[in-house]
Amino acid sequence: TGHPDFQNLLRARALAREKGELVPVRYELKIVTKAGEERWLGFTEGVFEFQGTPAVVSIAFDITERQRAEEALRKSERLLREAEELGHTGSWEHDLVSGRIVNTPENHRLFFGDDDSKGARLEDYVDAVHPDDRAYLTARREKLLAEGGPRDIEFRVIWPDGSVHVLFGLATIVRDRSGQPVRAYGTNIDITERKRAEEAVRDSRQLLDLVLATLPVGVAVTDRAGDIVLANEASKRIWGKAMIVSGRERWAQSIGFWHDTGERIAPTEWASVRALTEGQTSLNELIDIDTYNGERKTIQNSTAPIRNVEGQLVGAVIVNQDVTERARAEEAVQESANRLQHLSRRLLAVQEEERRHLSRELHDEFGQLLASITLHLHAARRVAGEAAHAALDECMALLHHAGEQVRTLALELRPRMLETAGLDATLRWLAEQHQQRTGIATEVVGQLNDVPSERSIACFRVAQEALTNVARHARAQRVWIELDQSDGRLGLTIRDDGVGFDVARAFEQAGSRGNLGLSGMRERVEILGGNLEVDSGSGRGTRIRISLPNAPLVCDSAERAA
Repeated sequence: TGHPDFQNLLRARALAREKGELVPVRYELKIVTKAGEERWLGFTEGVFEFQGTPAVVSIAFDITERQRAEEALRKSERLLREAEELGHTGSWEHDLVSGRIVNTPENHRLFFGDDDSKGARLEDYVDAVHPDDRAYLTARREKLLAEGGPRDIEFRVIWPDGSVHVLFGLATIVRDRSGQPVRAYGTNIDITERKRAEEAVRDSRQLLDLVLATLPVGVAVTDRAGDIVLANEASKRIWGKAMIVSGRERWAQSIGFWHDTGERIAPTEWASVRALTEGQTSLNELIDIDTYNGERKTIQNSTAPIRNVEGQLVGAVIVNQDVTERARAEEAVQESANRLQHLSRRLLAVQEEERRHLSRELHDEFGQLLASITLHLHAARRVAGEAAHAALDECMALLHHAGEQVRTLALELRPRMLETAGLDATLRWLAEQHQQRTGIATEVVGQLNDVPSERSIACFRVAQEALTNVARHARAQRVWIELDQSDGRLGLTIRDDGVGFDVARAFEQAGSRGNLGLSGMRERVEILGGNLEVDSGSGRGTRIRISLPNAPLVCDSAERAA
């Protein structure tokens, strides 16, 4: 039976015959067999008269396979056109005998863009080629036709809109039995974007080379195995011209030491190894190296892993900066600072010793002298007349006051209780003395135990100077001395509710005028490895905080032993 799609066609033809109308003698239609299979039949019909009656003879051919082949061909052509459009690839054929040119739409577009008025003649294609490439293309074509030269070529075309495009072509020549070319065919592909990308890569590489050559630091790039694939001249100068490229050999033969400890760097400890094995980024590692030329240098080393778009490690970038001279200068500065700090500590120690000596002299010698004078005045009073008693009593009162002043001065110079009772008790005595002398309520909060001698003296002097500043400048009503001790450090804070001051300005003036003793406080604390913080402002009081390591320095013990 006829396929449903062709039922109407069959009925129409039958009706036409009944009416005596002419119908096609050749046609094709699709049928459905009794087994349900769809088949294509080709019919050839003839009309004749049989026993006086019009008749039709029809011959059918099974053309199913031909139809399937044609459909497959149409599908292949459609897919080819779509592939050409997607890949910007065009196909062409040129009959060299008739001059006829057959193009795919995409190949036409490669030469002329959207201009459909051109492409029928060979001259149209020659004219589309860039003038600078025209002679080269013509010579290559003639050679290919004559000798069978290279089949591939790269050239530029100019579209009607003026835009320039780069094409890559591949041609094949078909020859007759005598060897004469009769037909040519081939493909062209638009590689404009690829060429632009290549030019961008070249430009980027040139820029990279220029940057690397200009940089004062050494830059090297390694692959996944650690082999150096790129290194600038600065890197070669740092490590020596005979720079080892192989990663395994370089790590084994390179000699380096950690700058702070002097320990040799093991082959697995180099930053580039850690970057390639662990993906670790290392910044500003200071190391001493023995270069491949035998020189000792100090470099600052940074390394980072390089990953591809999938996040896989593919290499590492290494940046080295030769800081040999800077390191030597810093060491010299540090050595000078250490000597200065040592001298400052010695100066403070001598100063404290002089204060101790002066305190002892005031207390023992001058105090005894005052006491002796007082005894003599008492003896004189017993034998003197009544008229002299008032004068002698006034002298003894003055001597008593002088004795009190001497004792106070001796204690402030160097309170003996700092050595006998410790820092905690001495600070409480200092607070009490300050309150009695100034009338400012002074409170001690917290507790300190077992403070080494130098730290005790530093804390006492800072507290003494801070309280003196409060009395002179703060116009405060209350003062708090806060003590704390934890994690191997001791802290001392002096707070007041006074008028406050400009801290930055005070420190600026401290060097020239010694204002508030802030510079001296900070120097005394920093010599012992501590730090001093000052927080103040107009109308919000002042807070001075010091923090010190609560352990004697090694050099302290050595000096005491000496």
